[in-house]
Amino acid sequence: MNWAVAAKAAFGVSLAVLVFGSGLGARFSDVSALLRRPGLLARSLMAVLVVAPALAVTLVRIFNLNGEVAIALVALAVSPLPPLLPGRGEKAGGRAEYGLGLVLILAVLAVPMIALSAVFLEMVFGRGYIVEPWAIGRLLVLSMLLPLVAGMTVARISPPTARRLAAPIEKAQRWLLPIAMVALLMSAAPRMMSLLGNHNLTAVGIFVVGGFAAGHLLGGPDRSDATVLAFATSCRHPATALALASANFPDADEHAAIALYGLVTAAFGSAYTVWYRRHRAVIATRPGENGWW
Repeated sequence: MNWAVAAKAAFGVSLAVLVFGSGLGARFSDVSALLRRPGLLARSLMAVLVVAPALAVTLVRIFNLNGEVAIALVALAVSPLPPLLPGRGEKAGGRAEYGLGLVLILAVLAVPMIALSAVFLEMVFGRGYIVEPWAIGRLLVLSMLLPLVAGMTVARISPPTARRLAAPIEKAQRWLLPIAMVALLMSAAPRMMSLLGNHNLTAVGIFVVGGFAAGHLLGGPDRSDATVLAFATSCRHPATALALASANFPDADEHAAIALYGLVTAAFGSAYTVWYRRHRAVIATRPGENGWW
């Protein structure tokens, strides 16, 4: 079996199901909520579109990374649409409408921002970078926008149908993503082990933790906003990153580097969620204490 092809197909299906499930619990009015908060919107775009790419460029320049790790890290940084954001942010305690609004705004900005990111990529690799706007746009539409709008449409037209679909979609979500991760690990495990040295794991860890920290801080004093922006800044779109990397470096294989990033993100994201929930429970027991911790 070609595990790389299986992983790609499994991730495509799992992401579509996840986003469709998020849409079932959303309303079309939710997507405009972020536009009514220009300060939060500006900080969100700063964290996702500026801080994360700048951090990746800095890490590639500081550390002597393997070629595929450097390629994957920068490609991930300029792939700003986090496909798991609505669900991950809400489970961690964030507002669903903020996550949905940010996903849609980033989807609109993704193609022009990826085109502008060629400047960053040329700084890192010393060469022009190929960007295929229509190919990237098609990928984002199929993996994000269509499933999200479909779920929101079902919820708007037939709320009983949305409620009936919620349970089986939730069950599918619990199985599909782990299956996709297993397929990716099967295809990438041998090579991924060889990437653990030479500061590669350190650089990936700093990128993930730095993204969470930047998003958390720029989220502002509202803790439910901070957790959503933390996930949005650190979690990137792996399929877009692979498409960008393979178009520009066809002889390199970035699956292992992106699998390593996925494992680090999943591990730290789980730890961050546990930490956030514990602090929220502690703060809830202190009446009148609403400050930033």
